[in-house]
Amino acid sequence: MTNPTKPPTPAEYAVIAILFSAILIGLGIVGLVIAFRFPPEKHDAAMALEHYAGWSLAIGIMVAVFIWLIRKITN
Repeated sequence: MTNPTKPPTPAEYAVIAILFSAILIGLGIVGLVIAFRFPPEKHDAAMALEHYAGWSLAIGIMVAVFIWLIRKITN
């Protein structure tokens, strides 16, 4: 019996990677905005959120740059 589904194309992988990058960047921006609006009494929680949001933003940007480089090299 054969498999009725076909394997994903490189364009479909690119769409998944771009969406992943956009979600990480969006979550990072939202996290930073929320962290800056925390009250002074919750400084520790704000710093933790700022840390995680910064990492999310940085990873999202790195994924976007990696996608751009791969597409630039392969085309």
